[in-house]
Amino acid sequence: MGQLSLEKTFIIAPYIEGIVYGFFVAIFAATMYIHFSKVINGPQQLGRHSNVMIGISSLMFFIATLHMAVNAYRLIAGYVDHASVPGGAVAYMGDLRTWHYILKDALYATQENLGSAAAIYRCWVLWNHNWKIIVFPSVLLIVNIVAGYMVCGLYTTVSSTINVFNPRLTTWIKIFFPLTVALNIITTSLMSYRIWYTHSQATLYASDNGDSQVMSVMRMLVESAALQLVVEIVLLALYSSDINAQYIILESIAPIVGITFNALTIRIKLRSMSAARNDGDTQTIGRLPMRRLQVNVAIEQTEDSDSIYPK
Repeated sequence: MGQLSLEKTFIIAPYIEGIVYGFFVAIFAATMYIHFSKVINGPQQLGRHSNVMIGISSLMFFIATLHMAVNAYRLIAGYVDHASVPGGAVAYMGDLRTWHYILKDALYATQENLGSAAAIYRCWVLWNHNWKIIVFPSVLLIVNIVAGYMVCGLYTTVSSTINVFNPRLTTWIKIFFPLTVALNIITTSLMSYRIWYTHSQATLYASDNGDSQVMSVMRMLVESAALQLVVEIVLLALYSSDINAQYIILESIAPIVGITFNALTIRIKLRSMSAARNDGDTQTIGRLPMRRLQVNVAIEQTEDSDSIYPK
């Protein structure tokens, strides 16, 4: 199979990103509506955790929007303003030293690391604020942050003819991509295990449908993380094979990270709302439904015939 030309790659990538970004806009709007609508939530105030989630979601939307705007600028400048200059759009859009190339990749690295940090935060909350659980993924995240911004810094030191497959860059890029995949797998596994373990400790109290509900939550976590994980694995495979199509995947990841985060936020919110509606019927421990217990109380009454009071 022939290599996809850079002329086609650089024009396809922003269009694909635009489509994915459109989905992100819809999901982000749904997230804001679900959290702030009084029709859904009533007069209750948002908790601290919800405020953190909204803040992260809004920051992701800002980063994805700015990333989309930079790529739109590059597309117009490359294929309109620089179409007739030597090298054309490919030379302009492929120059790693330009401010817009550095900015778009810095935004991409920031979005990836923000998504990983949000997943680590969720693990920390789910594990009852146990710092020991998140030490290892936090160390990986720090290394990933260094690797991501190191690549952007190296862009300023290369010549205009160097591309991202140059050995000076591949060392750091091949650290960043696998660590991103590893962080996704580790955080998803930690959250899933915590849910399973909590359920296993509460089996004496859980109702018969407890297993199905726990599997539903675990499936929700895995499904929400699967999209981003698959895309990151494909990106790693394409980059390791020096295939130009990796540019198309790379430019779409900024909105995909936001979609993954917001999709999980929406599903968790909807599930908590469903559990709240059922609170009137059954009490819950950790959102696990409890069996009703029938209690029979026997009352024995005796009459004292030797009362000190006369009849």
